[in-house]
Amino acid sequence: MIDVAWFLAAVLVFPGLLFSSLVGLLYLGVDRKVTGRLQNRIGPPVWQEFIDFGKLMGKEDITPAPAQSSLFTAAPLLALGASVAAVLLIPVGSAQPALSTTADLIILIYLLNLPAVFLMLGGYASGSPFGTSGAIRYIVQLMGYELVFILAIAAFAARTGTLQLAGIVEYQARHGWLLFDWRIIPAAAAMFMAVQGKILRVPFDIPEAESEIVHGPLTEYSGPKLAIWRLSYGIETVAVAGLVASVLFGGPTPYTVGGLVLPPVLDFIIKTFLIVMLTTLIRNIMARLRIDQSLKFYWTLPTLLAALSLVLGMVVP
Repeated sequence: MIDVAWFLAAVLVFPGLLFSSLVGLLYLGVDRKVTGRLQNRIGPPVWQEFIDFGKLMGKEDITPAPAQSSLFTAAPLLALGASVAAVLLIPVGSAQPALSTTADLIILIYLLNLPAVFLMLGGYASGSPFGTSGAIRYIVQLMGYELVFILAIAAFAARTGTLQLAGIVEYQARHGWLLFDWRIIPAAAAMFMAVQGKILRVPFDIPEAESEIVHGPLTEYSGPKLAIWRLSYGIETVAVAGLVASVLFGGPTPYTVGGLVLPPVLDFIIKTFLIVMLTTLIRNIMARLRIDQSLKFYWTLPTLLAALSLVLGMVVP
């Protein structure tokens, strides 16, 4: 009974739905505020995402007549579930995640792909040409950044000798951050490039290009369904940033400052926040690429960098 209560608390409260939702929406709000400042605007308040979420949840739920209603409705809910499940496999409050398996990196790669898959399905199911165009673009771009993402993860696993995220964090506790390992630096650079595409930040926001195809797969979504999509995106952003923090920056670590012990979750928030702010800076200093340019980019430099680190991690002691 205690195990069931602990599991439900982990899923619904910390580090699951409640915690990741609050942090994810806050990061999106800060992203919008910083973007406004960088563009010489005041920008919305950092809590604007919470206001927008509440307003959308209170609006009418509309499903377009041409849409495949069951899939159109299920897609955002399934994406939300996959995002929360991914957070449960990432160290947040300690070096040990809420859920752990012997090869959780493989499961994480799978779970972090599901929101993209469900977004594509939602776009197709909407019956909108904009949704279909965005879904097609997403499929093409997925073939680019996901190869880089997987190769980089394989390089980290090869260097540490484990497919378990907690094991990678423990390895860094003994040997220092992987970010400073010369064998891993190329894969780290490739990972950051892949992350920019994975969370659809400029220059890789091609599937949702508002100035071209309105909002891509999300064009026909409104009300509570759109609110759930925004929430899912915020949680996915936390999960991706948390994964990067775990494999490159040592994961959540307790620190002692002036005799006061800071909890590991604070370290997690600081590291993930800085990672998200890096993606914000990049998206504000670059212009959107075309889909063919995106694919060519990912299949050249980032792929070569990640593959180089993978070879070095396996060959060089």
